[in-house]
Amino acid sequence: MLIRDPGTRQVIDSIVYESCLAMNANDWAGFLALCEPESFRYRITNYSPEIQKDQTWMDRDWKGLKSLFDLLPRHNTNNAPLMRHATVYRAEHEADGDTIRVQTLFSLYRTELDGLNSHIVSGRTSLFAVGKYDDRIRLAADGESGRLVSRNVRLETRQIDVGSHIPF
Repeated sequence: MLIRDPGTRQVIDSIVYESCLAMNANDWAGFLALCEPESFRYRITNYSPEIQKDQTWMDRDWKGLKSLFDLLPRHNTNNAPLMRHATVYRAEHEADGDTIRVQTLFSLYRTELDGLNSHIVSGRTSLFAVGKYDDRIRLAADGESGRLVSRNVRLETRQIDVGSHIPF
């Protein structure tokens, strides 16, 4: 059943948007604080028309994602900032009545800092990836807050630059 209560919808939207703001700021602890440590699951998936199958690019629980975040400073990666632009389209109660399924479409932009041709590309912003977040959120008993139980990042983009270890 679709969620029509404005207060509940505001709480749900806030969780999704805060997660994007935390990721945009590379605030990994802030992102993880929005997730249930005991049950959170983060996946990146897509469909490949070439092999006509779904692909899973990442599948981590809360601890696994925290380990990835802890290792990011050690990776040789493109340091160009990523910015997520997200729009929540749908929120509905799951059949169990305990969780809410939220569908959000997102665009991920990258602004180049430097590189081989920094005099040409530095400062240029380009579309990096598009897709949707398929989130499960569990609201607190008071309905005033909640946490992510899972996020499946369903990518439409299938060609991602080398050296990008930052989740979407």
